[in-house]
Amino acid sequence: MRISNMLGILLAGAVIALPVRAPAQVSVSVDIGKRLGPEISIFAYSQPAYGDWHTSYRQWTPVTIYEVNGHYYRKSMKGARAVAVYSRNGEYFLPPDDKAWVGKDKRYNYKRQPAEQDRGRAKSRDEGRGRGPGKP
Repeated sequence: MRISNMLGILLAGAVIALPVRAPAQVSVSVDIGKRLGPEISIFAYSQPAYGDWHTSYRQWTPVTIYEVNGHYYRKSMKGARAVAVYSRNGEYFLPPDDKAWVGKDKRYNYKRQPAEQDRGRAKSRDEGRGRGPGKP
């Protein structure tokens, strides 16, 4: 009889303990989202959209955003990676790929330049706007 009581208690304890894990995981992700604010979309540099960098870069604002698990935010948290980008008219975009650009803008933090993974995640300026490649 003792064994069956002990098994019943263990089974009841296991059933009670299982649902406790799921809400804890959900609350952590919601808490991170609240602390970091809304996710930011970053775009690849586009000369037609942002102008020729040789003459237009002074109109861009260098900003630091933070990458957390492949997503970008304005606020930082422990473990976030800082990435220097530009902002103009509420959009965030990567600096030009041109090697001659490096060192040109004295306001920009070149130590936080985007990595290849950031360039791979950057959206095309026309992405999600109903226009396919090569269509005006």
